[in-house]
Amino acid sequence: MKKFIFLALLFSYINAQESINSRAIITSVDKTTLSSELSGNIIYLNKLEGDYFTKGEVLVKLNCDVYKAKKNKVAIEKNIAYLKYKKNKELESYKSIGKFEVDISKEEYRKQESEFQIASINVKRCNIFAPYNGRVVTRKANQFQSIKPNEEIIEIIGIDKLEAKTFVPSIWLQWLKKGNEIDLAIDETNTTIKAIIKEIGSVVDPVSQTVLVRVTLKKPYENIIPGMSATAIFKINK
Repeated sequence: MKKFIFLALLFSYINAQESINSRAIITSVDKTTLSSELSGNIIYLNKLEGDYFTKGEVLVKLNCDVYKAKKNKVAIEKNIAYLKYKKNKELESYKSIGKFEVDISKEEYRKQESEFQIASINVKRCNIFAPYNGRVVTRKANQFQSIKPNEEIIEIIGIDKLEAKTFVPSIWLQWLKKGNEIDLAIDETNTTIKAIIKEIGSVVDPVSQTVLVRVTLKKPYENIIPGMSATAIFKINK
C-alpha cells in the first residue's frame, strides 16, 4: 500500500514538470577488437591509442611472402590441371580415352580452382582494413611481433554512430515514447545536443525498478567521444 501511494505521488510530481532528468553515458554503436585469421609477423601497425582512421584504411599488415608463394604454386598446379583436362577432352573426341578419365581430370581442375581461391583469400587476409571511421582504443600487439590465428591485435571504436544509455524509473514508461526528441547536456564539453529515443528496454529491473533507454545523438556534434557523461533531459508529453 505504501509503495502504491509513493508511486502515485511520484507520478503526480512528474506530471507537474515540463521536463525531467536522468544521468547518461555516451557510447558507440561500433566497437570491436581486430584479430588476424592467419599466423605471421606484423610488418605494419602504426596507429597508436587515440589515433583516428577512416573506413577502408589499412590498419595492420602481415608479412605475406609465404602466402603469396603458396598462391603462385597453386596457380601453376591449376594451370597444369586445366591443360590435362583440355588434352583429355581432345583425346575423347578421337575416342582415345573414355568419359571417366575426362571427368576425373575435370574434377581435378575444379579442385585446383578451389585451392587457388583459398590461397587468394589468405593473401587478402594479410591486410586488415578498418571496417568504419573511428579511433584506436588500445593496441594489444606491436609491430614486428609474431602472432597466431585469432590473436587480438588492436581494439577500435567507431565515431559516426554515437548514442547515450541511461536508466530511468520504470514509471516513466507511462509517457516515454520511442522517437521522441530529448536534450543531452554533456558534462565534459559543457554543451547541449539533441538526441532521439532509439530504443526502450524490454525488461524492467525488479530491484531498482528502472529500465534502459538508448538514444541516438543527432548530428552535427563536435568533440563528443564515448565515455563522456551527460544529463538526459526528457520533455514530458502531457
